[in-house]
Amino acid sequence: MDLQTLYSVQGWDSYTWAFRADQERVELGFGNPGMEEDPTCGPILDNIAVKKLFTPDPAQDNAVINGDFEEGPWMFADATLGVLLPTNLEQDISPLPGWTVESNRAVRYVDSDHYTVPQGKRAVELLSGKEGIIAQMVPTAPERQYSLTFAVGSAGDSCQAPLAVMAFAGDQAENFHYSPVGNATRMPGNLTFTARAERTRVAFYSVYYNTRSDDHSSLCGPVVDEVKVVSVSSAAGTGGAQFARRFVLVAFTVVSMVLLA
Repeated sequence: MDLQTLYSVQGWDSYTWAFRADQERVELGFGNPGMEEDPTCGPILDNIAVKKLFTPDPAQDNAVINGDFEEGPWMFADATLGVLLPTNLEQDISPLPGWTVESNRAVRYVDSDHYTVPQGKRAVELLSGKEGIIAQMVPTAPERQYSLTFAVGSAGDSCQAPLAVMAFAGDQAENFHYSPVGNATRMPGNLTFTARAERTRVAFYSVYYNTRSDDHSSLCGPVVDEVKVVSVSSAAGTGGAQFARRFVLVAFTVVSMVLLA
């Protein structure tokens, strides 16, 4: 796991990683690959937790799995920086069931206890512009028209404007700038597309590289929640077999310390 980028000025970040257990007891291990220029220093680990994950059953009216992001990694009660979802996540074994992180930068999993969340208790904050992409392959019927809907919001973490999301659905893409009316903390997004295959990729990334206004260094961005893909050319639901995949997830905190001469 690449930890070269610090996403906050506090000197530490919380990360998560998932694996599929093949037996009732497994051994967890952490090591330093020794890639630092100074071999006498390295990352510090603290606050390790293990959580069993379940992939939610597909909804009858939504082709997206875990579109509300309510199922995800463990959140430490005293952690105010959310949990970073690392890069190159596989959809089948992901700490955010159903979703992948395709890019070379992480995205942040946030909770309503410390952030402003459009709906429910969990959401995803997009960081680092197009270097932080979340995506999912959803079942579709070729040549049928669908609507991708979602909520865009501000996390309430002093993120500097402008905030905007680039949304993808198949061969369609569109920018959605966060410009709420009045005291609203969220706004809807809607992208209509025609499926070309039995599976269609939907994805999101932040249009801009945003930082917080209180320190001008910590990475931040727009929040995405309530992602849905529904057919607009047929009343039939997505259906599908009901299933629940079980995963085990490791969440831990990585602390980076800077030594001053």
